[in-house]
Amino acid sequence: MRTTAAVVIALFLAGCAQQITREPEPTPEPEVSGEVKPIPPVESVVTVPDTPAVTPVPELKQQAKPKPKPAPVITKTKDGKLILGAEEWVWLAPAKKHVRVKVDSGAAISTIGVSEVQEFERDGNDWVKFSAGGRLVELPVERWLKSKDESKERKAVVKLRAKLGELNELTEFALTAGKGIVLGVNFIRDVAIVDGNRKYVQPKSK
Repeated sequence: MRTTAAVVIALFLAGCAQQITREPEPTPEPEVSGEVKPIPPVESVVTVPDTPAVTPVPELKQQAKPKPKPAPVITKTKDGKLILGAEEWVWLAPAKKHVRVKVDSGAAISTIGVSEVQEFERDGNDWVKFSAGGRLVELPVERWLKSKDESKERKAVVKLRAKLGELNELTEFALTAGKGIVLGVNFIRDVAIVDGNRKYVQPKSK
């Protein structure tokens, strides 16, 4: 039995020696035929999400502040009298136009500056012919005003249709040499008052 055991051990050791000395078989490489084409690089594509369209916001226009309404022009007193300024526009029928006049509450009678005054009679009454505003006018004399001095000079007083605001009066005017028209107390008495700090209070009227 010892001999058999020795034989088995010898065979075992011989097998182990063969396994240690045997080299590993090389792995065969795959055959490559033809040219090797390089693989193109893969481009990286970045996907940008769609940006939603932005709707423009309409500009808010700054609304202009409403202008304050001007204060109403007071042309009458509480008792209905007209308020006249130091100067007004008057429509004179003989001249057929608006003329600028001064309003004087200190003058007893209204006056009108004229030129080329000529006295004459018509049907036994005194008349005058004169030039006013470039127009030749003939009117009967209502009365005569004597001069305050001792001279024999006198002024003819005639009636003229004058319109001022709501007033439409046939008013006496004393003819004076020169230019300009003055409305006196005889025109404004009981119907109007004078505010010397204002001008052209009443609208033009025909």
